Amino acid sequence: MKLNTKFRRPSASMVIATTALVIAAGGAGAFAATQINGKNLVNKSVTNAKLANGAVNNRVLQSNSVLASTLAPGAVSTKLRYAVVNVPTGTTVNVFARCNSGEDVVGGGFGGINPTTWVGQANPQAHVSFSRPAAQDGQAPINGAVPVGWNVGVVNESNQVVQASSYVVCLKA
Repeated sequence: MKLNTKFRRPSASMVIATTALVIAAGGAGAFAATQINGKNLVNKSVTNAKLANGAVNNRVLQSNSVLASTLAPGAVSTKLRYAVVNVPTGTTVNVFARCNSGEDVVGGGFGGINPTTWVGQANPQAHVSFSRPAAQDGQAPINGAVPVGWNVGVVNESNQVVQASSYVVCLKA
């Protein structure tokens, strides 16, 4: 049995109809992609499941676009993390308080030196040489490096071991 493999040429009306269908389908998608924005969305129509992981972060949000009054209770929280180090006499030590993975540094500082005594010429004291945000290596973040903690340099010129602390304020969203 021989099959008829001869194809008929499509009619002009079929070519026009097919072309119109392709243009309409492609054109509508392109039109929608350029016309849909936040004003067109119904509240709560885009859920977390529909967003790519990390798609919304502080780099894509406009300033003041998220207010405390619009956040669910517990959606954002801060954690205060400490580091405490013994600083031997005659040494300089870095006291590095670090945020956990998934947290962002929003501040930090120096917690204190213990014990403290009267400072005078006969009694040198421990002191802070710097207090700053720190990258993974403990150094000041440069060239776009993201801070992961707070580093405090402590110089102990006293005649006793002192305890020094630093803290970092971490944001968990």
